[in-house]
Amino acid sequence: MDKLLEIQFSGWTATPRLPFVLSGNAVCMHTPSYSLVLGIIGCCLGRIVLSKEVRIGFKYAYDTIAQDLETRQRLEYDGRKVKQHSKGTDAYTREFHTSPKLTIWIDRLDWKAYFENPVGTPSLGRSQDILKIDDVSIVEVEKVDKGGLGGSLLPFSAGLQAGGQLVQLAESYLENENVGSGRTPQASKVFISIPHDNDMEVEFNSIYQTKAAKAVSFYLHEFINE
Repeated sequence: MDKLLEIQFSGWTATPRLPFVLSGNAVCMHTPSYSLVLGIIGCCLGRIVLSKEVRIGFKYAYDTIAQDLETRQRLEYDGRKVKQHSKGTDAYTREFHTSPKLTIWIDRLDWKAYFENPVGTPSLGRSQDILKIDDVSIVEVEKVDKGGLGGSLLPFSAGLQAGGQLVQLAESYLENENVGSGRTPQASKVFISIPHDNDMEVEFNSIYQTKAAKAVSFYLHEFINE
């Protein structure tokens, strides 16, 4: 592989939420998850994108972490469908990132037109975390043994020499056929979310580097399709 589609996004706020934190403050991960990135791509295409359709690499950065007080409508699953929680709404503190920047690389050059004229409005987290598309281009890349992977999400394995936040995540989700019946998680595993300001070199498989004056290294993720 020597060419990938590169899409550069930016925004005012982002909320890549840390999963399974159900009480107290809503906390952000250092990076988005792959399921969230798939959702951003699907929004631009105007349809659900399955994990088997694409390989994804990304780099994520932001300026600061801030907090806001919000009211949320709680939901519950009764075994058949998702519905409003019997206890109603509550107020809580939510973290968010300011001035996020997200660059995505995918191996689908044929999707370029969708990012030049997206069907939907992409967002990173909540619906108000709107992203704008700054640039769409086809770039040449080369495979390398190691690179600076700050702002990346790597599958965790023993011996991986990288500093970050360990998180248990589903790689992707399948939408259930019945409306309101939720989603089915696919290939849950442990990942390490590396902060954007930790750019030490990491040796890992499937690392690529752009062929440019200011080269950028990233990990290209291939999904496990069950």
